[in-house]
Amino acid sequence: MLDQELDTWNIHKSPVDWEFVHKNYDQVIVGGAGLLHSVFEKFWVDLDKNCKSPIIIWGIGVCLPDNDSVKGVPKSVVQSVFNRVTFANVRDELTRDFYDLKSDISITACPTLVYVANKFKVAPKTSSEKKILHSSHIDLEPTGAAGEIEKVIRQAGFDYKFTDNIETTKNPLKKNLKMYQDCDYVVTTRLHGAIIAYAFNRPYIAISFDPKVAAFNKLYGGGICITQLSQLPTALRSDQFKVSSNYQGELAKIKQFGAQIKAAITR
Repeated sequence: MLDQELDTWNIHKSPVDWEFVHKNYDQVIVGGAGLLHSVFEKFWVDLDKNCKSPIIIWGIGVCLPDNDSVKGVPKSVVQSVFNRVTFANVRDELTRDFYDLKSDISITACPTLVYVANKFKVAPKTSSEKKILHSSHIDLEPTGAAGEIEKVIRQAGFDYKFTDNIETTKNPLKKNLKMYQDCDYVVTTRLHGAIIAYAFNRPYIAISFDPKVAAFNKLYGGGICITQLSQLPTALRSDQFKVSSNYQGELAKIKQFGAQIKAAITR
């Protein structure tokens, strides 16, 4: 979208070398979905203290898992960074409201939608098959939940498939995404399970153990959101288990934000 030569710094693996960044790059883009989870507090403090380059924040969001006692990166740290950025975009109203960000801040679905649209044929599934992909977030699912989800799906007469949605050498990104393209429906406890299902126009049932999942469903639709495993059998029979009618509009909003950044960088 930006038509620029980009490099990436994986903050999971090593601290940012700011001297190198300032010497070699003109802009810093902060992206990565759940970067406002509390485990990333050290990164945000480092960014606020040491980054001297223009900062663009794109597509991030807060994570507030039910099983996490610490709720997000501290507000003072996040607000300090947002007060100095050149462009800012978050993925949901939950993030905007949790951090008391500006009411007119850009909110769009995850840029994953554009990636999927560029790499795959995106269209609603028209087959009469009943393939369900279970996109699991093992760290969020209660003990034994994966087995229970599989049991309910199979008892409802669906063909069951599974992904943990984690990219590895044996499970590269495109192979994992192809699983979504090949399925008819998605049942997910992972936010990006719902996001990728939405990107492929696949109806989903999101089981929310973190309010970010419910926030996505509320804002973008495209499926059903439940909060208890006991609700899954009923959800599988629901006539609301259908694709979103807003997909093209949400895709356009992401591209529009990208166009604004591209124009500013070009200038």
